[in-house]
Amino acid sequence: MKPETIGYVVGYIDAEGSFSVSVKLQKDLIYGVRLDPVFSITQQERKPLEVIADVLNAGRIIRKPGQAHLWLLVVDSMNELTRRLIPFLDMHEDLLLAKKEAYEVFKEVVIGLHRGIHRRPEGIRKLVTLSYSLSRLNSKAHRRRTLKQILEIINSRVAERGEPPGDR
Repeated sequence: MKPETIGYVVGYIDAEGSFSVSVKLQKDLIYGVRLDPVFSITQQERKPLEVIADVLNAGRIIRKPGQAHLWLLVVDSMNELTRRLIPFLDMHEDLLLAKKEAYEVFKEVVIGLHRGIHRRPEGIRKLVTLSYSLSRLNSKAHRRRTLKQILEIINSRVAERGEPPGDR
């Protein structure tokens, strides 16, 4: 692949990319919380998103819900995040400037989920805390619940199950 194409894609990601992790309540899960990592880029024109998706060999392009005049590239498959997006960005991380810190936190959450650390109380607490720290790096981010509320939900589930509390 041409260096200028790689530079174009990484530059686009650095300027327009969004690394986010949704924290959702889900009663049927052990700790009552699910983490959903998503990388996305929103644009008026579809073509740049097609180039990026092609270079990454990942993601899907859709009309942005509620804003049909915009296109959205979404990479939310754990397989594509761990096997395509993260290796690509790791290889070209020196080109990330504005989003480097957000990417590092996002990567830690994705890799933690992939390794299954969320299956232990201390692991889910760590990943939730990292997800909330990611929100502080984005001025547009908004959380419905505070970190304290989410940790209380996890801790109450741990207490119900009689599990060792881990490091609170």
